Formats: sequence, structure tokens, C-alpha cells
Amino acid sequence: MDPQRIVYRDFPADVLANILMRLPPNTRRRLRLVCRHWRDIVGTRTATNLRSRAKILVAATGTAYVIDNLSAPVKPRELWAFMSVVGTCNGLICLCDDQKLGGPITVANPVTSEALRIPPLPPPRPGADMCFDRSWHAAYSFAYLPTSGLYKIVHVPCHLNGSVYDMVHVITLGEASWRGVPAGSGARCSLGDNVVSVDGVTYWTTPETDKVMSFDLEDERITPIMLLPSVVLSSSKNGGSWHLAEVHGRLAIVFSNFSPSMETTEVWVMQGRTAGKIRWSRWYIIQMRTPRHRPREPSRTKMRRLTWPLLVHDEQILTWEWSLYERDRVLYRHTPIDEDTRMVKHGMVDISDRNRGIVVANISMVPHRNDRRTFAYVETKEPLSAYGPVHRLVFWRENILRRILLKGC
Repeated sequence: MDPQRIVYRDFPADVLANILMRLPPNTRRRLRLVCRHWRDIVGTRTATNLRSRAKILVAATGTAYVIDNLSAPVKPRELWAFMSVVGTCNGLICLCDDQKLGGPITVANPVTSEALRIPPLPPPRPGADMCFDRSWHAAYSFAYLPTSGLYKIVHVPCHLNGSVYDMVHVITLGEASWRGVPAGSGARCSLGDNVVSVDGVTYWTTPETDKVMSFDLEDERITPIMLLPSVVLSSSKNGGSWHLAEVHGRLAIVFSNFSPSMETTEVWVMQGRTAGKIRWSRWYIIQMRTPRHRPREPSRTKMRRLTWPLLVHDEQILTWEWSLYERDRVLYRHTPIDEDTRMVKHGMVDISDRNRGIVVANISMVPHRNDRRTFAYVETKEPLSAYGPVHRLVFWRENILRRILLKGC
């Protein structure tokens, strides 16, 4: 009997599942590509979800920190002092060099100290200067496709640093060049907290009112989302604002309404599609009471904002608190409570001076810089060498740091 036929077709499911369970989760995900039988066994009988052991990665301006534990205040571990974080998938971190035109991309694994340089993005066409300073990373997204086990990097259409991109550019990790997908001028992105990749789809908002675009990474097709929560559709009338986020592996819309004494935020999560229509559900209501202004002590006035794009971690709502002229930013966690069932899930959070939350970490950041993004991060030994020639991260990091120091940054 052909040994290959035994492995691919006649291997008993129980035996195969027992063998696969002994392998690391990242290896099991890659073995899903062997055949349909292996994909079904990995998907139904083994645990490849790394979310249960995820840590928090904080991306500050040019710096990344890891927070290992939410249960008690800890000192964050610093990973780098260069480049901006685009995102992280299964322990691989996508980095962007905002100092250069186009924002060159590198994918790194801090555990194995490997770094993989990605081919440069195609040049943009000249355009009017939009005065976005050092924000190339805002137009990128890093995604993992659970159906195929592939990693993809997406650059959305946008105006940036005097350049215009009119199409989506996408590259699969291991490929030699980017592919362009026409998007049209109406699909350009509103840069900021508005580009997220969830479950194999990249989403972004446009300057047009109440419009969200989606880019399916499996078939690489662009379509608008036609149905949004009603509170979002009426946001322009009541003075509120909204942006996209990720909540437990689902697309979320975070809508905030402001008043002199309180900011009320509703988190609406995409539940799925029924008869071709998207269903949204309101999971959280967060009320943040505005502290009284102290005219003689403006620097001590505390500001509070929800984290982004990681908003919820281990069923805890995350927020930042900081003062305008101070370096220290405090990360808090809050427990949402359902008012009917009193269950710790999908409920109300009331944040005030009396109910500030539980401190997770205190991180020193550059004042007046707003880059303080959060991601779910797992440590893995998955090698990058399968996708091309790699460089040792430690030497590459020292060269980058030396270049930054010589520039006086």
C-alpha cells in the first residue's frame, strides 16, 4: 500500500487527532494545508486558538511593550525602541518604518529573533499634501486567514504624506510582490482608528458619512457594508463620533456621545448574517464621567479613553488615563456587569473618580503623542524562514537604533 495514501486518507481520525494534539498550535495550523481530512481534524478535534493565553502588546510611538498579566499591576517588558507596530497575528509582529516613503514593512518574531523584510510597496501617484506626519503605519493591516493558514498584509487606499493610493494593495507572506485591487476614489480610507482586520476580512471607514468598506482576503474582493447600527446612522445628527474596533474576534463599531458631564460609549458587535443581512448586537455601554475642571491646575486634569484596537481582554474593558503634560499613562481594566443577570459579560461599565477601575500597568510615553494602541499578543516559536530569507532581529535592531540616534530622534 502506498504510504502517502495511508497518511492522507486512511489514517484513523482518533489516532491523527492524538498525534496532532502533541504538536504546538502554530504547527497544527500549518498542517491544516495537507488535505481536507487533516483540515477537518485540526479544526474540530484540536485547539489552535491562541486567544486563551494571549498577553497585551502596547504600541507607543516607536516603542512596543508586553504586559504579561492583568490580575495585578506589573512592569511592562519593552520589546523595541524603533518602528511602528501595524499589528500582530499568532506571535508574529508586523512593523512599519514611518521614517521612509511608503512605510517599508518588516515582519518579526521576538521569540526567535527573526526578521523578514517585505518587498516595497508600489510607488503612489503624487497628490496634494495632507500633512499626515509619520503615520504610514495607519494605512496598513496585518491579517491571518484561518481557512488557509496564510498571513497577508494589506495597504488600504488613502491620501498620505502628499501621496495618493487609489487601490488596495495586498501581499501574502512569502510572495515577492504586492498585488493591486482597484477600489475607486469613494473607497479611500479615513486614517486614524479605522482600519482593522477580523477573521480574514479587512475593514475601514471612508470620509463619506456612514460608510464602511470590507476587503475579503480569501477572494480579494472589495464591497461596502450596507447595513450599520441605527445609532451610527444618526451619529452626525446628535454630535457623536464612531470608529471600528475588534471585540473577541468580531468586527465592532464603537460609538461615543458627549455631554458636559459624561461620555457615553456603546459597543456594537457584528453577530453574523441572516438571509444576506448583517446583524448587529449592542454588547457594552461605557459611561465615563468627566472630572471637574481645575483652572489653576490644568496639567493635573485626567483624561480617559478606551483602548484601540484591542478593547476587551479576558472579558475586561480596557481604558487609558493620562494628563496632557505628563509622560505616564495608566492602563486600567473594568468588569462589565449585566444589570439583569449580574453576569460578568456584555453589560454596563460606569467609570468615575470613585470607580476608576483596577490598574494594570503604568507606561511612560512621549507627551503629546497619541499612538498608544493595544493588541492581543502570544509568544510563539513559529519560524519566519519558511517565508523567505530572514535576518537576526538583534543585529537589525542595533542598526536601526544607531541610525535613529545619529539622526538625533
